[in-house]
Amino acid sequence: MRTNLDTPYVLFIPGAWMGAWIWDPTVDRLRSRGIDADSLTLAGLESGASASRIAEIRLADHVEQVTDRLLRRVDRPAVLVGHSYSGMVAAQVADRRGERTVTSIHFDSFLPVNGRSLIDGWGPDDTARAQERTDILDAHYQWAPPPAAALSVEPGLSPENRRYLAERLTPHPGHTVLDPATMQQPVETQRGTYIASSPGNVPGALAALHAETWHVRVLESGHWPMLERPDDVASLIADLVGSAT
Repeated sequence: MRTNLDTPYVLFIPGAWMGAWIWDPTVDRLRSRGIDADSLTLAGLESGASASRIAEIRLADHVEQVTDRLLRRVDRPAVLVGHSYSGMVAAQVADRRGERTVTSIHFDSFLPVNGRSLIDGWGPDDTARAQERTDILDAHYQWAPPPAAALSVEPGLSPENRRYLAERLTPHPGHTVLDPATMQQPVETQRGTYIASSPGNVPGALAALHAETWHVRVLESGHWPMLERPDDVASLIADLVGSAT
């Protein structure tokens, strides 16, 4: 189908441990609807990346990488789509380049708070956060992906999807989840839609009365809705992109 250049450019940013491949089927579905969509692999998550390459990447590198991609798309505004870790990236890009970003869509994303890292909001308590930091440091700034045993208890994943992830997930640059975010304005002042996998996964900042430029929706799923409910995810994004024009 011919691309509709009246709609925004949609850029998908993978979450931790993943490359562009996790979003490629969604991109294909949107392109079949005439939407100009693309995905990218964040630095340090390229296939075969060395341990030294992974360890050197910082959160600011990912923000700059996505910003550079947007600046090359000077013809139209963009919609950024984040998932989990990459909400930290997408929201910081939108903070810096609001004139290029018409809105953002977040699937169970971590959202940045100025001066705080992803790990500062990780897990159920300080003990879990301290252990996660220690594990990353012990692995020389590599954040290990969930093992196959952890994927096996994800109820929304089919056996094929569990194998798919287990075979492709790679260590994530540890600095990117330890580095504090840098925000000029609070994230709740941006325009965005938060897609939560359950009502309990909506960030507290978006439940505040002053988060008036955000919409919150619930799409019941596990942590990988693009695998578990691919058609629903694509349709939802297409609707949101259409309403963003």
